[in-house]
Amino acid sequence: MEKELCDKLICEYNKKLYGFAISKTNSIERAEELAARITLEVYSSLLKRENIINVKAYIYRIAQNVYAHFTDEYKNSQYCDIDDFELADPDDFTEKIAQSEEYARLRCEIAYLSKLRREILVRHYYNNMKLSDIAKSLYIPLGTVKWHLSGAKSSLKEGMNIMRNIGKLGLDPIEMCSLGHDGNPGAKGDTSDFLAKRLTQNIAYAAYQNPLTINEIADELGVSPIFVADEVETLEEYGFMDRIGDKYLTNIFIQDTISEIEEGIQKLNVEYSAKVADMYIPQLIESLNAFDRSKVYIPNNDNNLWLWAGIMFALSNKLNFCMQNDSLDKFRVKRKDGGDYIAHAYIKRNLNLSYDSSKYNSCGSMNRGSNKYPIFSWQYNTNYDSRDMSWRENLYTDYEYLYEFYTDMLKKEPSQIEKYQRIRDKGYLTADDKVNLICIKDTNAKWIEQAEFVKSLPEAGEDIWALLNELGDKTYKLKEPTFPEHIRPLAKLYCKPMLVMHIIELLVNRGTLSLPNKEASYGLNTLLFCDKLPE
Repeated sequence: MEKELCDKLICEYNKKLYGFAISKTNSIERAEELAARITLEVYSSLLKRENIINVKAYIYRIAQNVYAHFTDEYKNSQYCDIDDFELADPDDFTEKIAQSEEYARLRCEIAYLSKLRREILVRHYYNNMKLSDIAKSLYIPLGTVKWHLSGAKSSLKEGMNIMRNIGKLGLDPIEMCSLGHDGNPGAKGDTSDFLAKRLTQNIAYAAYQNPLTINEIADELGVSPIFVADEVETLEEYGFMDRIGDKYLTNIFIQDTISEIEEGIQKLNVEYSAKVADMYIPQLIESLNAFDRSKVYIPNNDNNLWLWAGIMFALSNKLNFCMQNDSLDKFRVKRKDGGDYIAHAYIKRNLNLSYDSSKYNSCGSMNRGSNKYPIFSWQYNTNYDSRDMSWRENLYTDYEYLYEFYTDMLKKEPSQIEKYQRIRDKGYLTADDKVNLICIKDTNAKWIEQAEFVKSLPEAGEDIWALLNELGDKTYKLKEPTFPEHIRPLAKLYCKPMLVMHIIELLVNRGTLSLPNKEASYGLNTLLFCDKLPE
């Protein structure tokens, strides 16, 4: 056979022959020696032979024969001549090697090595690089390369002799839902963006109760540590995991849902929402009715829409522990992409509950400002409106376009048609081009908290706060066992009640609030504070 073709075949089969040696010896040192002998014999034989019909089978016979010689040296086994050797399997033996249990375990154990040791081992044994060349390419001393290679071999020997068990998440992985943030998202988004993949979610959950190493997380998930390491690196870089020595601990407020606990919390929420509503809503409605209506634009002068927005705003701001409590700020994480928020998520469970929990889903309060115009907005998304629940669709530019339209800066002409179409699609303009959300005139306020309307709303009295504190303590007591130790200080604050949706449901059932029609629902629970009102 021509030398050029022989060289090509040797390059093609080099890694496969090493895999064959590993599968037979289960030893790095012996595999190196056996692979070298097989390669030499194969190369010599190919140079001497012509017209080999089945190259794969021929190489397989040589490999088996050399292995027989090799075994004889160690175990005094009988010599087996290649010419008398019966071809056991004419198929591609390299495929079986690659699928063999031993080879699979070796590859698995290589993945468990540190990144540097894995790199050195792969370059040396699989890429045939000299140790001196590896040292130069990695910019480390030759002695360091030798030390890591020796350590890698020892780790592989140890790993091949142990049984790795797949953890619970590897057999029954979780899925997260309601991934969100409390604060300001960054350029790369929020929790839902960083934990978009199921693998990332399970990595985060694996290290939620206790700190784990990369390899321990990999064992729990039953995946290669290589994939885990990359994900953990990103999660740590952006503040979703904290490094503790060589271990990692997840810094996300993850809530699990258990039927018995959720039923208990629902019973408490129904009971206390009625008490709070009876104490707070009458004085709130009185305050809303007393507000100067000359400073308010309400679509179709519908007082029901005014009550919806006013009550929702007051409940989510005046009765919200999280917004009233500065101690939450210490739990916010300043992230590399500019984000500054507490990351939170739920474990998705198929619970058999006696009530429809989706009725209480919401996204709010959301404030949006503008650097162009004297406007700022507030919005609260729920299942009662016709908007996308996500915060991403609540753009500050939507309110700028709306303001431009009703102050005659935006015309229905080709150059501005996209702006017009946007606010029409959002439902902020009706079919006859009427503004479809509540606007409040306020020329003095620099931000929402300073607005005259906000100041006019009644504060919760001590009796109401006492009720809410009592509910919070009972809620936390039910949920405390589900939280790891490092999350409990944050959980105690977050378990303070947020009864907005329960009170709204109660008011709808009582008839205090009427369900809006389809058109009005697009601007429901939205306030635009501005210096000029629509006509």
